[in-house]
Amino acid sequence: MFIVGSLQNSMFFILPVIYLASISVAYYFGSKINDHGIHAAYNWSIKWALFVFFLYFTATFMQNAFISAMLFFILINTVLNPMMFVKKEAST
Repeated sequence: MFIVGSLQNSMFFILPVIYLASISVAYYFGSKINDHGIHAAYNWSIKWALFVFFLYFTATFMQNAFISAMLFFILINTVLNPMMFVKKEAST
């Protein structure tokens, strides 16, 4: 029976969920910053730091699913907007 390599590794499904949760928590804490410049710099730097960390983790432990996991991480980075965690009355 043929099984795709990424389906054999349970981390393929768990790691993007952990990545989504960690970036959501980081964005939530970033929404507490009142200065817009520091807020933007924090969100940008934390997003890419987590992206690089999770890519390194994926490349180290899941070589067979690296490209697919990388595409998941890129999709999460582009879809998840840090402004979702800012209160509406604080942004006006």
